[in-house]
Amino acid sequence: MEPAKQSPGRPRDSRVDDAIHEAVRRLVAEAGYAGLTMDAVAARARVGKAAIYRRYGSRGELVFASLVHGRAPQPLPDTGSLRGDLTALAEVILRAFSDPVFAAAGPSLVAEIRQHPDIAARFQATFVAGERAVVTALLERAAARGELPAPADPALLHATVLGTVFAWVFLLDLPVTPGLASRIAAMSAAALEHAEDR
Repeated sequence: MEPAKQSPGRPRDSRVDDAIHEAVRRLVAEAGYAGLTMDAVAARARVGKAAIYRRYGSRGELVFASLVHGRAPQPLPDTGSLRGDLTALAEVILRAFSDPVFAAAGPSLVAEIRQHPDIAARFQATFVAGERAVVTALLERAAARGELPAPADPALLHATVLGTVFAWVFLLDLPVTPGLASRIAAMSAAALEHAEDR
């Protein structure tokens, strides 16, 4: 049965949100993703489980929102250039993925999402849709400036930057060095600038 969601228009208590997110961070750091339960989060945050389920439909959604961003990611700054905007995007993703607490949960979180179609569908409709909107806005600004020769695919750009960072941090275990975001942005910008509208 689908957990009850918070009714539209009902304001959330930010203190409860903060307590839940802090509880998740501490529990993941202590016990890893596998050891995290909704009961443990509720006890640590001193809230009822219903308060958690009104906000999140699964453990995966809860952990992602606590460690990366909420359902609506913050808009990226308009730096005035495609490469600058891409650098800002890469910096946000690198900062999230290189957080030691997220590093303890990230691979298991991805595996859980892949194994459960219902969780994957909610994840796509909330977090991925929010991120895709940010990437779409970035590309629309670049097109308005005349920086792109052809329409660009936001899903492909999103996957390119996200996948590069995920592989760098989790698969290759390479260090996140100064200037890495700019290098990822330069490669992504070059690919976009030379893409053909097929």
